[in-house]
Amino acid sequence: MAGMDGGARAPLAGGSARVAGVGGSAGDGAALRAKRDYVRRDWAHKLAMVREACRRIVDRGESVTEICRDPRMPGRSTFAAWLTANAELRALVEAAQAEAATLWTARRAYHPWDEAVAAEFLARIEDGRGLREVCAERDMPVHATVTRWLKTRPEFAQAYRQAREAQADRLFDLAWTIARECPPLPGEVAAARLKIQTLKWRVGRLAPRVYGPLKAVAPPPPADSGAEEAEAPTRVVFQVRSWARTPDNRVVETTQAAVGMTPAERQALGQDIAAGRVSLEALERMSAAGEAWAGTGDVPAAVRTARRAGR
Repeated sequence: MAGMDGGARAPLAGGSARVAGVGGSAGDGAALRAKRDYVRRDWAHKLAMVREACRRIVDRGESVTEICRDPRMPGRSTFAAWLTANAELRALVEAAQAEAATLWTARRAYHPWDEAVAAEFLARIEDGRGLREVCAERDMPVHATVTRWLKTRPEFAQAYRQAREAQADRLFDLAWTIARECPPLPGEVAAARLKIQTLKWRVGRLAPRVYGPLKAVAPPPPADSGAEEAEAPTRVVFQVRSWARTPDNRVVETTQAAVGMTPAERQALGQDIAAGRVSLEALERMSAAGEAWAGTGDVPAAVRTARRAGR
């Protein structure tokens, strides 16, 4: 990778002729400098991306296609265009690929369905590791393969859910270990609290029936099942109350008056009250009419219009 730093100082094509020319204006020089700065920034960006790709090729054994799937990296076509246009960048990538060939296999082996591989994959998930982390290991199937197994093999999907629940138990014990072994120092306590809160959130999502804030409750048995007669369910009714402000800055309730109205009609009613076009007496009549229509379903449009007009 050495020798690439000097490439950032390469002049723009045709730039030397313009600089050497006689009679160039100050504006031309400023434009040339601005263009050169842009090219140097663009080159630095390309060089940084290519060096990062070379590092991942050597350290992780990833292919260029796998690297370009990362949203932080350039796309495959963009990366290929860079290598085609610049021989030095292409030489960097080729050197990294040659070094990686001595350290890694040419490509990750394809994993067809195998009971032993699936069992090892589930064991690593139970151990507390994430799906992305396990799939990144070269002896494990890639993420797309695991996703296909989950969709096409119900028994594997069920075992995966059970492995996630077992993982929740391990993470729960890990949180207790972190709290027990944390030294009584302010910085260490703050770091341990953050880890425990993160584990607490994750455990609650992995096994909500056991560690979640809301516990599932079994429904009561039916009345004709021979079991003890279940209590009648409690009916809970929620009502959204609405209010409006009169011209003299008084707050009046419009909940009953707006029964059966659409949101636009309720908003118009509030505006009419604020402007003084609906008096308090008319509002009382509308509230009485609303009580009569409450619980009867949809209120006819003509009735809603007449009520909003205060009649």
